[in-house]
Amino acid sequence: MNSINGTKVALREEVISILMQFENSSHTLRQIIRQHLSKNSFPFPIAARIQTLSLGVVQYKNTIDFILNRSRFHLSLKEIPKIDLLRLRLALFEGRWQKRSIRKLELFLKEKKYLKILTKAINLDLVSAIKSMKREEQNSVLYSHPTFLVHTLTEKLGETETISLMKKNNSSPTSYLRINQLITNQKEVLSSLREKKVILEQDQAFPFLYVIKDGMKTLIDTDAFKNGEIFIQDKASILAVKTLDPQPGDFIWDACAAPGMKTHLIWEFMEGKGTLIASDIHYQRLLGAQQRFQSYGIDQVEWIHTDAAKASIPNAKKILIDAPCTSTGILQSYPSYKWRLNKKWLFSIMTIQNKILDGIISKYLDKPGTEILYSTCSILPHEGENQIDSVLDRYNVELMKGPNFGQAGYPNFKCSKEVRRLFPHTDNTNGFFIAHLKISE
Repeated sequence: MNSINGTKVALREEVISILMQFENSSHTLRQIIRQHLSKNSFPFPIAARIQTLSLGVVQYKNTIDFILNRSRFHLSLKEIPKIDLLRLRLALFEGRWQKRSIRKLELFLKEKKYLKILTKAINLDLVSAIKSMKREEQNSVLYSHPTFLVHTLTEKLGETETISLMKKNNSSPTSYLRINQLITNQKEVLSSLREKKVILEQDQAFPFLYVIKDGMKTLIDTDAFKNGEIFIQDKASILAVKTLDPQPGDFIWDACAAPGMKTHLIWEFMEGKGTLIASDIHYQRLLGAQQRFQSYGIDQVEWIHTDAAKASIPNAKKILIDAPCTSTGILQSYPSYKWRLNKKWLFSIMTIQNKILDGIISKYLDKPGTEILYSTCSILPHEGENQIDSVLDRYNVELMKGPNFGQAGYPNFKCSKEVRRLFPHTDNTNGFFIAHLKISE
């Protein structure tokens, strides 16, 4: 660690440690990175570099492995020890995507046979290598998304739009700061952030929302962030709550509440007046949300550990179902979700969503006028339009008009015109689905 080159080699070893943990864990890459960095006292530039490299390797994993497969000479990737394969992946990402010279990477690889593979991989003509593949398979490799996802998006959005979305998924996300509307010192908080060189740009749709242009690290170290005077929350998430239209005096049930960001925004819109019940099936996450609220000085919200599909909150007039999903709407921030997406997992998630919708709607069929806002952080129709069409077929419910922001749902569904979809490449938000239902007379 004494020389510059030694520091860079040691930094890469930290990345390899993170990638190895990811290979052997069910946790998200972001979780593993946070845990790893919290155990070490790296200077911010080093920590930022470790995170960038770790995310980059996973972001482009299938493209990296495709290129390595075409460059391996007599070796099979399965024959390469896992630690050496991870080194090759990292070196290829740095050499091909970050334009690092091979000379700066050869010490890290340690064995000359891998340097030969790396040299060929960095210089491989990828366009020629994929020429014989089907179009969607080509795009899967070029833009590093699973073929299943590419096929589904191309079917719904068309190829040009799908490519734009995948390119955006491979870029840094837009981050938003939300000012807590329950505090009285909003101007002072904003002024303090600007004095600390946090650069913000006010959102046109929501005056309490700001795009964070620079200074994220400074922002999350402030007392204002720790005390709940400001939050980092995506605009699509805020739009879902806004569509439910919480008002002072309402009786609202947040059915899948943890970690509580939407719960807090509901309470803000209610101006701290009325009844808000927050429930979740995951006890530790629910407990964490409740403790955060208590640290903010909010103790009026009622927290219930229960399964939303089985719970009974008979007096609620408005219900938020921010359902568990595949999280394919946040691939910019969580690229690891791409490679854990498969049909078995998708169908298991759909089953959970279906049970929650069935369980809640069936309990309110004798309470006409009850509003239900269903949302998912997913870009897949299976978790959005399919679910809502199924509900419309089976229950006496109606769709309310969706928000003006975003686009109509994917075409050729009954619900397409009234539901809303938001995308990173068109709306600068997470990928999101919003449907506003009401129990009919």
